[in-house]
Amino acid sequence: MNWLVIGQVANVEGGSDILLGRSGQGAKIDWRNGDVRLVNPKLAEVFEDFLAVERWLVRNDMLPLQEAEPRPAAPAPAPESVAESVAPPVATMDDVPPAGIETLLTFQQRVDACLQQGEGGQELLETKQAFEAGSDSYLAASNELAGAALEMGVAPGMVAMFHISAFAAMAEQKDEDSLARAAASLQAAATRMRADAQSVPTVAA
Repeated sequence: MNWLVIGQVANVEGGSDILLGRSGQGAKIDWRNGDVRLVNPKLAEVFEDFLAVERWLVRNDMLPLQEAEPRPAAPAPAPESVAESVAPPVATMDDVPPAGIETLLTFQQRVDACLQQGEGGQELLETKQAFEAGSDSYLAASNELAGAALEMGVAPGMVAMFHISAFAAMAEQKDEDSLARAAASLQAAATRMRADAQSVPTVAA
């Protein structure tokens, strides 16, 4: 997906929204609630998350050229291996089979690398790592989201956008429940990702 954090812009209600860019396209995450708007092309429509943005771009044939070409379809698994090819939802690292730990860890590292790119990236990365270290619920939700992305072939850049949206929504109301709400938003994103798998474009990181 390759969206990069490129800066911040003042919100008329106060605070600063997060700006992201990709191949001439621009998007803005509302710091108050995590909603996403396209600013180039400029639209009045408000999107719930970046999955919805990607679907809109696909419907309107506006994906960047390097992302418009689908990856070759993987060969269908043999009937007896279908059940083995789809991993169960990942709640914690303890729930990951030994053979899959390196894959999940590697994917999380790629998510971290996506967060770290662009202006303010180091702060975003440190925020994610602090939340994962300080909250079992956020760590579980982060791993569940990464596991869903691995299952559905979603790029780590998309997962990074969900973390950024969660951070932005937390800024609206900072209280003792804000971290729990952020974790819940990641779990909801994992659920939507699985539900929308058939309609979401598969894009290389």
